[in-house]
Amino acid sequence: MVNRRIGSDLKECGLRLWELGWDLDLIIESLCVSRSSLYRWRNIFAQFKSVTRPPPPVTGRPRIIVRAVLTAIKEVYHNEADAYLDELVWWLAIHHDIIISRSALHSNLREAGLTRKLLHKIARERDEEVRADFLGAIHDNSAGAGKEFVFVDEMSKNDHDTARHYGLALRGQRADFVDNFVRGDRYSMVAAITTEGYMSTRVILGSFNAEEFRDYIIEQVLPEMNPYPANKSILLMDNCRIHHNIELIDVVNAAGCLLIYLPPYSPDLNPIEESFSTLKAFLRRNGHAIRENENPELALVEACG
Repeated sequence: MVNRRIGSDLKECGLRLWELGWDLDLIIESLCVSRSSLYRWRNIFAQFKSVTRPPPPVTGRPRIIVRAVLTAIKEVYHNEADAYLDELVWWLAIHHDIIISRSALHSNLREAGLTRKLLHKIARERDEEVRADFLGAIHDNSAGAGKEFVFVDEMSKNDHDTARHYGLALRGQRADFVDNFVRGDRYSMVAAITTEGYMSTRVILGSFNAEEFRDYIIEQVLPEMNPYPANKSILLMDNCRIHHNIELIDVVNAAGCLLIYLPPYSPDLNPIEESFSTLKAFLRRNGHAIRENENPELALVEACG
């Protein structure tokens, strides 16, 4: 007889007919079931008061790292994100009397959502109180939509910046590729961005100095701005040395705009940094075309859309 899945209603029907005195062969022929199945269902019903067995209890070894310890591990990595697995193995043994291998610990961390990431370095010199005061002042003196702000910053690129960082290869083999070891020419770009996107950009060969940065603000940024507190009336930039230019400050003030400097070591408070990350990813994706472009300055400007 071909194996098939038999529902509990059919099993109950067979046992009920058997209980009512039906001939066993007639039940087998009518329901198309085997004699051994009927006997097995009867034994199961006698033991569990049901024609189907209850699901087996959950089995397996108890977890080595319980929830409370896992919470403590997350706190460790929150404070020391660069801790090695073997260091955490020792920490668990000393503080929680838990002996676990690195491979098992890695599996537990992965299940808990802790994955290996590129470290994001934060300056030790950063002053969190100054940053909090800055954010509070911005919150208290702006409308909330951010349309008043024009964010300015610089970025640079050479041939190394257009190279891709990751590739695929068979396990145990290097992902090799041929690329320039010479950095090539360095190009710098300064850009201004608002909530509507890039407002203006300028690219030069080499690096910007105070005079070139001042000229960019006066020629390409201020003409697009308005007196405070209108939209595009607050110019925000970091504490780079070339940004502290007396003539630049006087020109911005004369235009009725506000000039605000970020707290020291706080580039993350400038939203243009995120756009630069996207731009650099675009440069890596299209690196070959940009390197071969006869006008690298124009290629960078066009990459900003």
